[in-house]
Amino acid sequence: MYFSFFPTILYDINRDGNPQNVPLITAFTSIDTKLTDDITYYSFYDIQDGDRPDNVSQKLYDTPNHYWTFFVVNAHLKNSYNDWPKGNAFFSEWVDSKYSNLAAITQATVTAEDNIFGKFNIGETVTGQLSGATGTVVRKYPTLGFIEIQPSTGTFNPAGEGILGITTQDSLTAASIVKKSLAPHHHIDNSTKERTKRRVAGTSPVTFFQYEQERELKNSRIKVIKPALIQSVIDDFRREMK
Repeated sequence: MYFSFFPTILYDINRDGNPQNVPLITAFTSIDTKLTDDITYYSFYDIQDGDRPDNVSQKLYDTPNHYWTFFVVNAHLKNSYNDWPKGNAFFSEWVDSKYSNLAAITQATVTAEDNIFGKFNIGETVTGQLSGATGTVVRKYPTLGFIEIQPSTGTFNPAGEGILGITTQDSLTAASIVKKSLAPHHHIDNSTKERTKRRVAGTSPVTFFQYEQERELKNSRIKVIKPALIQSVIDDFRREMK
């Protein structure tokens, strides 16, 4: 429905010499700016557990076809899968899937041995010195104090163990090895509640799971075009796109 309003161009998607008409998704329209700036056009809706874009459209406009307007007037809704609130039944599963790798987290009292800066190569195989489990380093978070590992064989010790790089022979002592969803996304100052660098004391981690929970709550309140104005707005959008 949404892309049916866009102008089209010929584009050889398959690179086989047979161009097809595809929506020109870079087409610019000022309608979204007008709607988000003018409060007379919209009200607010709090997304409930189990709400989908199409059934919210049905509730508000007596048709499921106006779901795309939610993504036009809400800048924080960029992607229906990632940004639309998941609901209680699906949220934990979605977070676990998104952050399925492991995080080998060092103590906050970082010694020279445990310093992640300059250690390990991305793509390097590492092994747990107690468990014998192996995995691949996919990302390093030096300021947060952990490396991200895609597990390959065995089970790393959740209570922590030494991690050794097979190629570089670099090592660190992990205080815990948990799902990335339970690793720190950032730290906050316990006094000011503002984001800050990881410290030995006076800061607390906000995990990736907690970060996604906060984002879920924020995304659950959206602007919606008032039902009395929806057809006028759609007509304006269609004209702008032409």
